[in-house]
Amino acid sequence: MSGYIIYHPKRTTTTHQSITIYHDPIRNSNQDPYIWNRCFLHTYCHITQMSPKVGDYIFWVNGDTFPNFTHLYCDLVFVVEEKLYWLEANNISPTDPIVDSTEAYQEHYQWAKYQHQLKKRKRFTLKAVSDASFQPQNGAGKLIDLIPLLKEVGWSVEEVQHGLKAGWQSKPMRLDSRAESLYKRVSDVALVKLYGADLQSIKRQLALHVSL
Repeated sequence: MSGYIIYHPKRTTTTHQSITIYHDPIRNSNQDPYIWNRCFLHTYCHITQMSPKVGDYIFWVNGDTFPNFTHLYCDLVFVVEEKLYWLEANNISPTDPIVDSTEAYQEHYQWAKYQHQLKKRKRFTLKAVSDASFQPQNGAGKLIDLIPLLKEVGWSVEEVQHGLKAGWQSKPMRLDSRAESLYKRVSDVALVKLYGADLQSIKRQLALHVSL
């Protein structure tokens, strides 16, 4: 199996009891990937620059300084279980079988009506394997730095800097079969793993909800 590294802006945080959660802003954001769901969702961010397949490993990261970063903090490991095409590129019904819940529709799916509209391409949503996808943290609740693990499985910092760079912007870096080894190393190192079911439950407890 192969996969991608996707670079994105630094996440905000929410603390619940002793748990720190790294996520997109709840308000005025399509929250992509959407983590407050039993299976994580990916529909918009960089999706047209990718050709993901079922079984791919996707690592979402942010760094200290782009494009010359020396650290890449991984806030989500996303193992693709399903690739589901929409009937319409820029609209989906809240009763469509793809839609997981009212919350997911309001906070993720319906954003296709307002931004990231497609003209010719078909839109799809990636759904993650719920028990294999997680937010990886160390014992202190900090995100895992991917750079040392990338080096262990054979990628240099320079290769990753080049692979993620498109001019002064970022692009997804396609990974080869070493993606599985990287996934195993992240899984081994992460002392804390926050799964979709955990995050969905916490969000409902905190009533972190907003609709457009």
